[in-house]
Amino acid sequence: MTKVVFPTQEKLSYISKVENSFYHANYLTVLHCKGQNIDGIDIIKNPFYDDLEGFCKYCKSKHFDVLVSHDEERLPLEELSKCGVSVYNTKKDDIILSIFSDFVQDKLVKVA
Repeated sequence: MTKVVFPTQEKLSYISKVENSFYHANYLTVLHCKGQNIDGIDIIKNPFYDDLEGFCKYCKSKHFDVLVSHDEERLPLEELSKCGVSVYNTKKDDIILSIFSDFVQDKLVKVA
């Protein structure tokens, strides 16, 4: 199972709009995926709101596989990669379901 994580401001599951930054998102919406199908969803209060420290360790401890962020976000890509977390960028300002569709169709750019 793959865990794909999106930063959001709302608790609206996969219809939440994706926030521009993991550090300013109120929530992390985690899609549990089997292949191209969503098997489950968790919405977690973002423990790193405005705080970069420990972000990579947290991702590793929660077994996150993929983070989806906006192009302009500055994530610690090298550290995330060492923790086994892939990062994909999107240019879209849209809801999770739409961006997840782009992810499974290989339309997002992998940056780590």
